[in-house]
Amino acid sequence: MEPHVATYYAVLVATVVAAHWRGKSCEKAGAWIALSGSLLTSAVPWGGIWMTFAVPIFFIDLMVLAGFWSLALFSSRFWPYWATGWQLVGLLIHIQRMMFDDILEKPYGLLSMYIAYPILLVILIASLRSGGAVRIQRIHATAK
Repeated sequence: MEPHVATYYAVLVATVVAAHWRGKSCEKAGAWIALSGSLLTSAVPWGGIWMTFAVPIFFIDLMVLAGFWSLALFSSRFWPYWATGWQLVGLLIHIQRMMFDDILEKPYGLLSMYIAYPILLVILIASLRSGGAVRIQRIHATAK
């Protein structure tokens, strides 16, 4: 496994753990959307995929966009709009590659992969700020 892939999955696992430890249902759903998209992307065969328009990755990113968008529509939280916006940027990178053949494969691949970090950061921050640990502290305080 390449170092950048291991780093990404470490950040992803930390985000999922934080969402389930401190987050509310919205953060948990966002973490599962990100995890599902990442696992589906990892299942795609990578032989020369960035040389042309990456069709399977485009459709996975489209499904992830739909997931974040529906989360934003049915949530009272604001962070899903940020995740949806970053995912839309990722989808637009694919569309730009589809329209222009002169985009190099390395920047296309890097932009497609690294756009997930801001999404994970938004979910992580929302999870840590949602007050899950405060609820636990209140339970312990009332038990005494």
